[in-house]
Amino acid sequence: MYKKFLKQIPKNVKKVAIYGAGTCGLALYENIRKELPDINVEFYIDSNKTHDERIDIPIYKTSQIDEIKNKIDMILISVRNALHITIGVLKYFNIPYLFIPYQLESKIRNSVYQDNYKNALKVFSDKKSKKLYEKLWNAKLNMDYSKIVKYVAKKHNIKKGASGRNYGAQYLEYINKDVIQTIFDCGFCNGAHVFGFKKALPNLKTDYAFEPLYDELKEENLDILLKKLNCVQIVPYGVWNKKEKLNFIVSGPASRVVGISNLKPTTTKEVETITLNEAKEMLNVKKVDFIKMDIEGAELPALKGAEKILLNDRPQLAISIYHSSNDFVNIPIYLKKLLKDYSFYLGHYAMNQYETVIFCIPNELKK
Repeated sequence: MYKKFLKQIPKNVKKVAIYGAGTCGLALYENIRKELPDINVEFYIDSNKTHDERIDIPIYKTSQIDEIKNKIDMILISVRNALHITIGVLKYFNIPYLFIPYQLESKIRNSVYQDNYKNALKVFSDKKSKKLYEKLWNAKLNMDYSKIVKYVAKKHNIKKGASGRNYGAQYLEYINKDVIQTIFDCGFCNGAHVFGFKKALPNLKTDYAFEPLYDELKEENLDILLKKLNCVQIVPYGVWNKKEKLNFIVSGPASRVVGISNLKPTTTKEVETITLNEAKEMLNVKKVDFIKMDIEGAELPALKGAEKILLNDRPQLAISIYHSSNDFVNIPIYLKKLLKDYSFYLGHYAMNQYETVIFCIPNELKK
């Protein structure tokens, strides 16, 4: 795949710069030195990095392009952050460019997780979950979710091309529903999923809804109906591994910690965070039966802030692992190491790379 990309570089190009000094940029540099020794990589362009011990050539900022454009014949783009802006600038200065294919970028980024992926695969307790995990990993590597689309269409009876997902099964597919009275519901958003919880969980008493920006996310008519359920208690904190103040952004139907995703916020709001261990004491909860987490990439820190509950209460868990490759491979490994006498299962509920959930069930509660 690298060789195929490098062949696209015109024969008359002798000096190049690499846009992006991260994992993909470094790998691209090494492959050029190996495969195309006649081409010299003069420097990197990266507005977020000024130094890296692994880099032995200069790093310039995007704002310096007008100063350095005459030192190179072409720019090779290894990242897609703000790509429309980058291309606009390069076209303005008449700088030729190529950018690596999505598939190659994905393979490079995920290659660093390959060993952990193999360990994570061993976590799951049944062949069905292992097979699904393999299928999702291969889709990540190749940026090809066609097999996932077929899987979801058949598994959840959703028509191909539809944008929906199986809300009824997500978070509850492998859960022992009869024993749940108390939920720590992390990533409450507007609370639409609670109607499914209330219908499926016959003994549900309280859904402690952790959502620091609920006032921004709530929908008026839905909020009225939620209050009529008489089981939801809004907890206006972000869930984290310690108590502090962090900047959050509302993005679509959810809130998230600034800096975890690649989204660039236009407006942020400072919110207080809390650990679930602290929240249990603050709310005077005797026992947590079920923890659901879909908190936009903050799941691993939040789990570390809940270890006392996980060990003492032995709750059932439904944890989203789709927000990053790091979460996809390292959350299962972390949970397997921490939780003794648990079984682990995997579910996927959307026609794309989103909505993957690991279910952790104490063996004494297995159905």
